[in-house]
Amino acid sequence: MFKKLFSTTLVLLFAFTTTTSTLASPKKQMPNPFENSTQQEIKMKQINLFHDLDVSLEGKLDENTIEKVINENKDKFNLNNQIKLQKVSEFNDELGFTHLKFNQKFNGIPIEGQEIIAHVKNNTLKKITGQIIDNITIVKESTSVLPETQAIEIAKSQFQFKELRTPPTTKVVIYKNPNDNKYYQTYKVNIQYNEPEIGNWEVYIDVYSGKVISIVSNIRYDGVVYGNGTAVDGTTKTLILYQQGSYYYTKDITRPTNSYINTTSANNRQTYPGTTIYSTTTTINDAAGVSAHYYAGVVYQFYKNMFNRNSLDNNGMSLISTVHYGSKYNNAFWDGTQMVYGDGDGTLFRALSGDLDVVAHEMTHGVITHTANLTYKDQSGALNESLADVFGVLVQTYDKYNVANGGQWQFNVSDWVIGDDIYTPSTPGDALRSLANPTLYNQPDHMNNYVYTSDDNGGVHINSGIPNKAAFLIAQNIGCEKTARIYYRALTTYFTSSTNFYNARLGLIQSAKDLYGTDSTEAQTVGWAFDQVGIYQTTDLYEPNDTISQAYRVYSSTSYSSYIFTPTDKDFYKIYVNNGKYLDINLTNVPGDYDLYLYNQSGTLVAYSENGYGSSERIVYKAKYTGYYYILVIGYNGSYSNTQKYTLTPYIY
Repeated sequence: MFKKLFSTTLVLLFAFTTTTSTLASPKKQMPNPFENSTQQEIKMKQINLFHDLDVSLEGKLDENTIEKVINENKDKFNLNNQIKLQKVSEFNDELGFTHLKFNQKFNGIPIEGQEIIAHVKNNTLKKITGQIIDNITIVKESTSVLPETQAIEIAKSQFQFKELRTPPTTKVVIYKNPNDNKYYQTYKVNIQYNEPEIGNWEVYIDVYSGKVISIVSNIRYDGVVYGNGTAVDGTTKTLILYQQGSYYYTKDITRPTNSYINTTSANNRQTYPGTTIYSTTTTINDAAGVSAHYYAGVVYQFYKNMFNRNSLDNNGMSLISTVHYGSKYNNAFWDGTQMVYGDGDGTLFRALSGDLDVVAHEMTHGVITHTANLTYKDQSGALNESLADVFGVLVQTYDKYNVANGGQWQFNVSDWVIGDDIYTPSTPGDALRSLANPTLYNQPDHMNNYVYTSDDNGGVHINSGIPNKAAFLIAQNIGCEKTARIYYRALTTYFTSSTNFYNARLGLIQSAKDLYGTDSTEAQTVGWAFDQVGIYQTTDLYEPNDTISQAYRVYSSTSYSSYIFTPTDKDFYKIYVNNGKYLDINLTNVPGDYDLYLYNQSGTLVAYSENGYGSSERIVYKAKYTGYYYILVIGYNGSYSNTQKYTLTPYIY
């Protein structure tokens, strides 16, 4: 209330006086606008390279060729500097494209998570997708470099374990610290162990200071667990076993290229892979093991039949599933190399291997690891979880309607849930998540309700509801098969580790265009579905203007419409005023509780207006020098709207 009363008084004061020599402090503590305007922040710029090109290529399809095209088109890409690349992978698809993935380098060192993909057909570079960083400054606190062996010891000291599962591996990468958004040259040390609990970690250690910059888990859990349940659904499954002497093992060696499906038991310990399940007859008396073994084969065959994918890595990797992990363990996870399932406590979950969509979810995490490798944090992490859910449903329905044997792949709203066969077994009709209606299980289904949090790696499980809803709408309109083909192509062709929701939209639309035509119903449906959940490009023409150094220049008597697009978004503008002139700033069409601030050229706050929710804001100020003044529009207490613009109109008289 004080803010609102004081703001009204302040605006009236400016409206009826010619000048003020002092200014009371605003109610809320405003950050110094120059505080983050370091040399590094001004220089760093992330560039979206989702561009059509149609450039004829000469020479080999390698780093040098693609670098040359990008560097010769710096203006098109809005780049200031030349870039360097390192080739990561290459594959050809059924449409005649060659897709080459590159990692951006800085000073010869790969930048973690900064990837682009070049899409070539008939020796013509058709498109480049992904993101790169323009102008990088490395934080360097020392001139001496930490020995690699010391970095390994520092990494090991971050954990408590009985023994390492594998020797630590180390490589040098440029890494962006998610806490301060600065870049560091780091040792990336991988640490894996089985006890006292499973661990598979990447530890990023500054090569100069030895500081631990970040610790990231490679384990992909199946959601935030509220409960567990065990056992299979009671149906009889046909299993492919391996006989050795008088014993029959849950090991399927019939798959090509010497890969196999092996199902083991941790025997209720928190260690794996454990021992292969076996019997003295051809009947396996382990319900959790039967489900895991059978469903692993179903998922393998889905990816093989639909996309000719040779296992999760497309290179024939063996599929290992461990059941009976821990005691009453209420979760399942992909650890970066295999699947692991708990038995549940019988109340919230049954055995997690007992639901095909859960098994397909975990195994799809494996496909993601070996394709886009989406960073497990914030929007890319939520997209990671969403893709696992989407393919979980698609695999389950593919099997349910017997598509492999000529059945009709049907769309049924009731199928679009995750975990319904294992979640709260005593409560029929519920599920762990719903793609048809994410709000049933406390997930948002629109960007207006996106949850900004530091929990769960930035809310990867809760915010997955938004792209999940889009996928549901797509399948509802064009069917499951086309949805599967569009999503798989986007995942394997256009997505990179840093792909966010909006870039996912672009990649999926492009995949639909590739498969079904530029003006196809399928491509239009993808765009429409993402519109429905609020994932679309802002028409804000003034970004980036989040810092005073990036302030967008405005002129008297001209209106400017823009968004406060996220809870942390800030919009800075600058205007040139002659000494003694009045600057009259009007903020109208306000969709939330937005406030207005005016700074002088030294970054000192000289005037502000803080009215209530949906109210207009106004500042009238007499200039005390000739030069630029800086206007800030910001949402109070995280207020924002990515669907409704505000209008800023300055006047000078």
